[in-house]
Amino acid sequence: MGPAAAGELARARRRALHYRDVLGRLPAETGFTVLKGPSLASAYPPGVLRPQGDIDLLVPDEEQLWRLVGELSDPAPTAVWVTVLGQERHLLVTMVWPPEEPLLDPEIRIELCTAALVGNADVPIRVHPPDGPWLRNLVCLAEERLQRPFHPRDALDLYMLTGQDIPDADDLVRTAADFHLAAEVAELVRYAAAELPVDGLVTMLPALDQAGDTEHERRRSQEAPSAPATTADSLASGLPLHGIRLGALPPGAAVTRIRIHKYGDEALLLTPVGVYLLVSEALVSHERHERAHAELAELLKEADW
Repeated sequence: MGPAAAGELARARRRALHYRDVLGRLPAETGFTVLKGPSLASAYPPGVLRPQGDIDLLVPDEEQLWRLVGELSDPAPTAVWVTVLGQERHLLVTMVWPPEEPLLDPEIRIELCTAALVGNADVPIRVHPPDGPWLRNLVCLAEERLQRPFHPRDALDLYMLTGQDIPDADDLVRTAADFHLAAEVAELVRYAAAELPVDGLVTMLPALDQAGDTEHERRRSQEAPSAPATTADSLASGLPLHGIRLGALPPGAAVTRIRIHKYGDEALLLTPVGVYLLVSEALVSHERHERAHAELAELLKEADW
């Protein structure tokens, strides 16, 4: 191994240790659950490193979410992003820090969410994960397909899971169906089986395919939602809204839970970590951004903060 490869591996090991240390410092009484990364890494043989891009934490409620965000804020992150999801206003908070080697490595990232699986336009939010780490890891792997194609690490993760006790076929298929992911699980099994021996799962493909067909029919039968015209429409329909950070609240602002401030068809999200303009688009005009700052200034003046 040359010096460049050896350096990359050493940084990856230090990154994994950093994440382990971060998790070890978090208060267990907050009730958080680690999803994917470190949980999947535990399926690998001792001494074999599973690269970790980020950490995903499921938290039981908003109070514990902000408590954990506070615990994680030393050292201060370079950015904190907040997303509002669904009619129940679930929260996804993403915190990032610079990596050891910014030119080569992805940023350090921790995501905290009050729902285990956020789905997409076809698949609903599922608040609670399956019982037991094996099925939890499986559905989290399958859920990735809702955002991107599978890649080789997904296949390797699934192969490592088959080295543990595979759940009963009926339990596995029923769980995949209950979480609306039978088709994605079947696709993942086929993808992995093309390169790796996952025979214990291949035998379940007929049942997974049947459940997947039922799920695809459910998705096709859903009425396609019309694209919301405004932020207010998105809020009413429970579609995801992402926050563009406008700034911090004054020290005297006692905001311990989110507040949504509507003005016209727009909305500001007030949180313990700052104020955000809620948007559903990737691009926001300069004028819209300026109006949001003006509305925030007026709001702070009225609140006398």
